[in-house]
Amino acid sequence: MSLQEILNSEMDLASVSAAAGRAWRWWVAELAAMLPPAWRSGLSSRPRLFAEREASGWRYWRDGEPLADDRPPPGAQRGLGLLLPGEAVLVRRIEVPRMPPADVRRMLALDIDRLSPLGGGLIHFDSEVIDRDGEGGKQTLLLGIVRRAAARQLVETAGAEGLSPAALSVRLDGDGEPQRFDFLPAVREAAGERPAANARPWWWAAVGVLFLLNFAVLVGRDMASVSHLKKLVDSQRPAAEAAMRLRLRVDREQARREDLVRRGSASEPLRMLAALTGALPKGAWVQRLEWNGQAIRIVGSKSGELDMPAAIRGSGFFTNPRPLTAASAPRPESVQPFDITADARARTRA
Repeated sequence: MSLQEILNSEMDLASVSAAAGRAWRWWVAELAAMLPPAWRSGLSSRPRLFAEREASGWRYWRDGEPLADDRPPPGAQRGLGLLLPGEAVLVRRIEVPRMPPADVRRMLALDIDRLSPLGGGLIHFDSEVIDRDGEGGKQTLLLGIVRRAAARQLVETAGAEGLSPAALSVRLDGDGEPQRFDFLPAVREAAGERPAANARPWWWAAVGVLFLLNFAVLVGRDMASVSHLKKLVDSQRPAAEAAMRLRLRVDREQARREDLVRRGSASEPLRMLAALTGALPKGAWVQRLEWNGQAIRIVGSKSGELDMPAAIRGSGFFTNPRPLTAASAPRPESVQPFDITADARARTRA
């Protein structure tokens, strides 16, 4: 039934609540069916303490083991299970197609007259899956059938003696499980009673809600922290931009100074002047000097007997000195012009 059909129907609030309860139980059963058997037993709402009616009174069992005392533990009158006699329950092993528990129960209800020696109006039934992975997509069930009168009589006897049962099961001889089946929901439904509310799903729902609430609080705190950090960054943006501009100017000035130092190291005019001054012999006069960091040109006059290329070569700073004009034959006590160029010797760095 869709939501629109529910809204258009004449169902009262109680019917809607009952339908919601059935839907919740179906959903929980579907989830439980996907769990391993050990997990299903741990999450089961079936009580661990059971009471079995004997001629002398009640005998109590916990986790399949009998208790030495014939009196229930303190506070155990509520929430314990009842055990039917083994001979009161007919057990059959059947194979059905693999399907959800709710569908299995509906199928068994339609076919119970064939599976039971008594009519459906005289018995209660319940089933448990013992093998979910059968061949051909089938699963094996244990079907338990008990007479309505016997089940109702045991429940009324327990109620008259102050016991409030939470399950109606049976302990089978030679079975590895402490108890099987739960006929109590069917007994209460036949008597027109509302099934006892199982608080465990609501506790799990509360845990889920609290987890989501905790997650929402963490997300909210994280968003608030991010927003605070953004405001702090925005408030510091002008100072940061001013610092970045200052850093850019400092970097530019540093680059300019490094370029000046690099250019000065490459040209080395003072070292060149010192080497040239030491290399020029007496009787030579420089009238014009050109230096570009790699080559030098010297224009001047000298005494006739001086060899200017040899003098410049001997400085050790220059190499390949050569005249730019044709040299005339040296004449004693005469002054001759000279125009010489030379290359700077490459420095070897350590």
